[in-house]
Amino acid sequence: MYLVENVANYNPIASVYNSFAKERELEILVLENLILQNLSPGAHILDIGCANGRTVSQLNTRGYQTTGIDISEELLHIAQTNSPESKFILGDIRELELPAIYDAVISIDVFCHLLKLEELTNVFQKVYATLNNGGIFAFTTPLADEIWNTTSPEQGSDIEWFNKIDVRDNYVYLERYYSHNQEEKLRKIKFTGFKLINAVWQRSDSDMLVKDYSISEIKSALLNAGFREIEQYDSKDFGDDSPVIFVCRKLSV
Repeated sequence: MYLVENVANYNPIASVYNSFAKERELEILVLENLILQNLSPGAHILDIGCANGRTVSQLNTRGYQTTGIDISEELLHIAQTNSPESKFILGDIRELELPAIYDAVISIDVFCHLLKLEELTNVFQKVYATLNNGGIFAFTTPLADEIWNTTSPEQGSDIEWFNKIDVRDNYVYLERYYSHNQEEKLRKIKFTGFKLINAVWQRSDSDMLVKDYSISEIKSALLNAGFREIEQYDSKDFGDDSPVIFVCRKLSV
């Protein structure tokens, strides 16, 4: 079956994704309101699934010690170019063992790539172990409560039911979503990018499965991992269009 072997392959679309994601990173205003104001100057921050490193770079310029993790070698190469002063680690968060040195951990739309609740809980346990006492964990992930509703197609349908499209003079980026398994809230995503290079349009593609968890499943996994003071916020309250943000803490012993 699909499961632990599922790996998000962004390498083929890394160049186009970098252009697209410049305007899609979680706004620093949201981080300032929910996280940064509670951290000391120079605090250690880990970004899981840092992609092109834009958020890591923003945090670094504000004086924080930043580390980004991503499974895509191509995206990490771009991240190192975007933020050469930051530290980056190539690897799968499900397999990495990291030191407990971080004051905060953030992650933007990464955990949907974990296709079993047990995997999600195990990753949350890893995050918990990397945090200092009192550390903050903040993340976004697509929610089954919002995506899977009466307008979703029937299980097994191969009908495209949700799009993301960004068209610019030098690139085109498309995400096409298909229902894969309604009962398990699994979607298939087809990524397609076109980039204008030396007057020639070059195409790249990548497909993957993602899982949408319910709010109750996410909170249960966080509690089982040891997190407390679990809150959720609407980023629109801070002028951003990202999804719901979960914020929780590793309480001091």
